[in-house]
Amino acid sequence: MNNSTTSISDLPSDPTGGTINGNISMSIQENDQSLNSQQANLPQSNGNNFSLDQTTINQIVNGLQKASVNGLTQLPSRDIPRTTETITNDAHIQPNFIPQPNPAQMQEDYIKKMQQMNQSTDEIIEEHNKKANFSNSLDNLYDEIQTPLLLAILFFIFQLPIFKKYLFLYVPFLFFNDGNYNLKGYLIISVLFGCIYYFCNKLLNIVSF
Repeated sequence: MNNSTTSISDLPSDPTGGTINGNISMSIQENDQSLNSQQANLPQSNGNNFSLDQTTINQIVNGLQKASVNGLTQLPSRDIPRTTETITNDAHIQPNFIPQPNPAQMQEDYIKKMQQMNQSTDEIIEEHNKKANFSNSLDNLYDEIQTPLLLAILFFIFQLPIFKKYLFLYVPFLFFNDGNYNLKGYLIISVLFGCIYYFCNKLLNIVSF
């Protein structure tokens, strides 16, 4: 609340030529009392506000201290890590980390397994080679006995009496009167024997392929 004041020069003068001392002194007293009351009330209000804030702070501090004593400010035991070895000794964070194989893989003997695989492969190859060698042996044996066997069969046929009988019946000029081959007969029979052998051998080669 603002109190209005009046300057001394603005005050009315006494018609008799004097000044009104009573009014002046009264005005000065009221103003001084008003200012004194404002100055007295201002620190008091500030002091009340400061003491209220301090009380609130003290209450908060006391509440935190009580909560700390009662354990209300601590984390639950289930949220507190029991050990930090898994963090400080975590091998996965190492720059040269090499993952370890699982126990099932560690129990496997790769060398033994590879040896068994190689042994199985070698056995298969060896068995195949045996079969191939046996087949080649049969082929070689057949090739070896083919010519002698064919010659033996042809010679047997040419020496049969019935074969000579038919030759003597149809080509008698190959024989003497006693039934033996003459020189012309030996020559023609030899050429015939060779031609038959050649064609039989050629036919067998074609059939074998």
